This record gives sequence, C-alpha cells and structure tokens, in this order.
Amino acid sequence: MESKTGPILIGLAYLGLVVFIMLFCADQTSSFDDYSKYWGLFGTLIGVTTGAIPTFFFKAQADQAGKKADAATERANKESSKAQLFAGAVEPHVTAQIKADNPTLFM
Repeated sequence: MESKTGPILIGLAYLGLVVFIMLFCADQTSSFDDYSKYWGLFGTLIGVTTGAIPTFFFKAQADQAGKKADAATERANKESSKAQLFAGAVEPHVTAQIKADNPTLFM
C-alpha cells in the first residue's frame, strides 16, 4: 500500500501558499480596492492550480482502481482456466498430470 503522506503535504503546502498570498496582498495595501487589484493578479493562478490539484488526485485513484480491476480479471481468467481443465478430470493421476502441465495456473 502506498503512502498518503506526500499528497497530504502537497495539499497543506498549497493551502499555506494561498494563505500567504492573501496575507501578502493585505499587507501591501491600505484599502479593499487596492487589495482587490493585488488579488486579481494572483486569483487566476490560484484558480488554475486549485482545479489541477483534484485532477491529479482523481487520476491517481482511477489508475489504482484500474490496476485492481486488471488484477481481478487476471485472477478470474486463471480460475476459469483451472475450472475448464478440471471439468473433464476426475481421476487423481489425470489431476496430477494437469497440475504438472500447467504450473502457472496453480501458484
């Protein structure tokens, strides 16, 4: 299982950056009108970044789900192949021969 620390730190760093920009804009101005001008400079960049962060996390989750689905499909195919091989084999020596001929299916 992969660590969740990296994404959490990135999210916290981003929130810290937004707060820093807000405080910086407030420190540089003396009126709300001036603050709005400063914020307008940074607002678009913050909006784009805010939209990109969820995209990154959703893609990571989709990739992880895809890997799980691929592994489940592989296991199902393996079990299906086993069932097909055993369908005609009822004698113990035939079963042993099937296992010897197809070792990858019985790992």
